[in-house]
Amino acid sequence: MTGRSVPHRPTRRPGLAAAGAVTALACIAAAPALAADPPRRDLRLPVPGPAVPLTPFDPPAQRWLPGHRGVDLAADAFGSVRAPAPGTVSFAGPVAGRPVLTIDHGDGLRTTYEPVRAAVRVGQEVGSGQVVGRVLPGHPGCPVEACLHWGARLATGGPAGDDDEYLDPLSLLSGAERPVRLKPLRPGDGGH
Repeated sequence: MTGRSVPHRPTRRPGLAAAGAVTALACIAAAPALAADPPRRDLRLPVPGPAVPLTPFDPPAQRWLPGHRGVDLAADAFGSVRAPAPGTVSFAGPVAGRPVLTIDHGDGLRTTYEPVRAAVRVGQEVGSGQVVGRVLPGHPGCPVEACLHWGARLATGGPAGDDDEYLDPLSLLSGAERPVRLKPLRPGDGGH
């Protein structure tokens, strides 16, 4: 021996490296899906008057889990539902026994409405603010006369739509259309 130290070489263990990679992939797959950024912020409310959200947007941590994939807005029974932006009617019919209307706004954005009696047909072009249907009473869990469930989805991949991202439709509203949220005053906030 000459007094030089031989550098230590770690023993290779391919099984451990593969297990680490599988664990990392499992952690990524189990991570909650992040909501997509809103593609636009110029939509109008689909119901008249200021927005009164009764049930907020509450997306699931994973696409297959339960959650509330839209907002429920207070509405008048048989009141008008208006297109929040120009688009093409892509669906009008029953889903699980409830009447649903879907408008494709382009760039992957679709909005849905239920329970709605459609006044438009599939393939019809609609303009912003155009009446597209009437709110029907009977939305489950609605604490007032009628509720409009308003959803928004952004296409993110395949044609089946099973990987679309759900968006909070209120985040798509123009500044003038967004609901006002008042915060309570706390000591030191400058209120009296």
